[in-house]
Amino acid sequence: MRSFCTLAITLLLPLAASADVLPTHDANETPKPLAISQQLWQALGGNDAWQKARYFRYDWIVERDGKRVVMRSHYWDRWTGRYRVDGIDDHGVAYQTYFNVNTRAGESWLGKHKITDPAEVKKQLDDGYEAYINDSYWLLAPYKVQDGGVTLSDGGTDKGPNGETCDVIKLSFQNVGLTPKDIYWLFVDRKSHLVVEWKFVLNGENKPPTAYSWSDWKKVGPIQLASMRKNLAKPSVIRFDNLKVTTDVDEAALTPPK
Repeated sequence: MRSFCTLAITLLLPLAASADVLPTHDANETPKPLAISQQLWQALGGNDAWQKARYFRYDWIVERDGKRVVMRSHYWDRWTGRYRVDGIDDHGVAYQTYFNVNTRAGESWLGKHKITDPAEVKKQLDDGYEAYINDSYWLLAPYKVQDGGVTLSDGGTDKGPNGETCDVIKLSFQNVGLTPKDIYWLFVDRKSHLVVEWKFVLNGENKPPTAYSWSDWKKVGPIQLASMRKNLAKPSVIRFDNLKVTTDVDEAALTPPK
């Protein structure tokens, strides 16, 4: 079985699987954090672009000291909740797990063999769901700032990793996700209105925040995504390879083997 504690950073907040969009507001009539979040939302592509972003395909890769330590491949139909995650377990065996993020029901393979033991299937599905939550949030956190249960606060202004002038939005959570005591600060560049850094303290721990830069923003299908996260204190990066976002769904990728 895979161990998520070895990843050091695990963010467990739910991501919407429907074609919902964020509410619209007049930035001149809202508090500063909400106005900034609306500028961010428009820079990401806005409601029209998000509605078109149905199918996601990406590899989530963790590197430390220049060495790859984790890689997971993700396939997601955001409208129906169908999901697949592939990787290598702690014993070096390839796995494929298929499930629905709404029901968490599914099936899993180790190597070429379908898992039949109910307890082992549950463990694989639980791990797959946590991988979905963790890895997707690292990719899509800016799209989630106005979700239900998320509280936005004014974090003031600060400099980004390259000296950018940023407005900072503080995110806290009210009884949502698997780790609701987490706190995040998003650094939104005043020029691009995109996130260039985030800091976080997980599980209510009493310690200084961990900081990662966000870079390599580009248009992927209808929306904007950043493919690189760099730890600003350690030689560690999280990056996203093989990024793809489309309205059409790769049915073959989401269909379990027979």
